[in-house]
Amino acid sequence: MCYCVKSEVYERWDDGFLIRRMTRDDAQQVQKWFGAISPVCHELCVLQEIRGDKTREDGFYVGELNGELVASSVITPIADDLHYRGFLYVVERHRGSGFARRLFNTANNVQRRRNWSGIFCFNTREAREPVYEKLNYKTFRKLTRYVGVVSAQVDQKLHGTDLRQVS
Repeated sequence: MCYCVKSEVYERWDDGFLIRRMTRDDAQQVQKWFGAISPVCHELCVLQEIRGDKTREDGFYVGELNGELVASSVITPIADDLHYRGFLYVVERHRGSGFARRLFNTANNVQRRRNWSGIFCFNTREAREPVYEKLNYKTFRKLTRYVGVVSAQVDQKLHGTDLRQVS
């Protein structure tokens, strides 16, 4: 069960776009968006469960355009100096409108008001890296996701990864 929180508005623009705190209903919509990209997508609810009452704090953001939910972004602490950023999404017909940049800037301003300075980590697909680059973030490390059975016959020199047999 996701927590329902007061939907505080962080910022408004004259074009009808606003950024506010994510509600339980919003989280369900965001999960639908990401469920269409990845078949198993429950991380948002898990994050909200883990944060519990702390979801009343900042970190779960949605963008609305004239009352319609069109964008999302989440920031959650992993350690004192490390925060995870994820669930960046803009509805396809509004991509290129600058909504992602507004979400990022507003979230950064909220973090600064809390006197936080540290490192953000992201989990993204290679095709979306240019979006983050436009927001002045750079890829530091790439992870490879392996699916299937790992074999002891994998040549480490060929793949550059230390793989072990999984039983």
